[in-house]
Amino acid sequence: MKDERQFKYLISSKKDMLWGITVDNVGSAEIEPGYKCYPPQCGHPNNYYFRTDKGRILDNYQFIYISHGQGECFFTPETPVKVTAGDMLIIPPYTWHSYYPDHSTGWHEHWIGMRGSTIENRFRNGFVTPAQRIFKIGYNEEIIGYYRRASEIALTEMPNYQQVLAGLANMIFSLALYQDTNQTFISDRNVQLIEQARTILRENYLTDITPQKVAEMIHMSYSLFRKAFKAYTDLSPIQYVIELRLQAARKLLMNTDKSIKEIAIYLNYDDSLYFSSLFKKHVGISPTTFREKYGKKAVLDIKEEEEK
Repeated sequence: MKDERQFKYLISSKKDMLWGITVDNVGSAEIEPGYKCYPPQCGHPNNYYFRTDKGRILDNYQFIYISHGQGECFFTPETPVKVTAGDMLIIPPYTWHSYYPDHSTGWHEHWIGMRGSTIENRFRNGFVTPAQRIFKIGYNEEIIGYYRRASEIALTEMPNYQQVLAGLANMIFSLALYQDTNQTFISDRNVQLIEQARTILRENYLTDITPQKVAEMIHMSYSLFRKAFKAYTDLSPIQYVIELRLQAARKLLMNTDKSIKEIAIYLNYDDSLYFSSLFKKHVGISPTTFREKYGKKAVLDIKEEEEK
């Protein structure tokens, strides 16, 4: 078998762990058609244990990308799941699993194992659902490049290498999520209309534009528009407008002396009390308190105190 394996097992300090992501292992292997055994044992530590007929359980998050070839994976012993080129296996900690390449095709696998509060929060907050175990991302040279760079950095283990690996691991995770999510939109004929609607809202959020009016402008029924917009942006059309207005409000409160009433009118809210209530609901504090904490005068006063 052609030997194209490169991997590294790593340790992290307590300081590394404060960064939010640490990488335990990273590597890649070319498994050629007609391979004699899988996984190859050479180079792994003495405590390495993975038999495809027995499966295994790990204590970190594994992101295993198959750039070409095909095979099978198992998340229960009885149910095989087809794995094809462009698939990424997402394996959370303490999850039984097994996988192997098709003997007739082999495959090229890239993997990175990570842990930390940042990754845990993403799974806990629903960026990856409990049932989501394979990202369909297709062939992606950019993601392969991040795996390769992570392997290069890991091999050197120079000072602060874990922080660089954390950034690369984050990009692998983020791009995989992005590619998988957007695969569902690529063939959706409504995507272009939603992009058009988003542009209309950005250009007119200070006017009396309504989601119903936007739906009319792009020739889509309001119910379909609202549903498609929420699926694509994770916000309803009205929430999107509110976020644009609040973004503008924060900038005005920090950088101008405009009164709360003037800002409300600028944002197309006739009732300044309603604007203040809306701001507090979404930002967590009132416009007045926000200005007192983060306005230009407050920041300059703090700087003057620090320089004394």
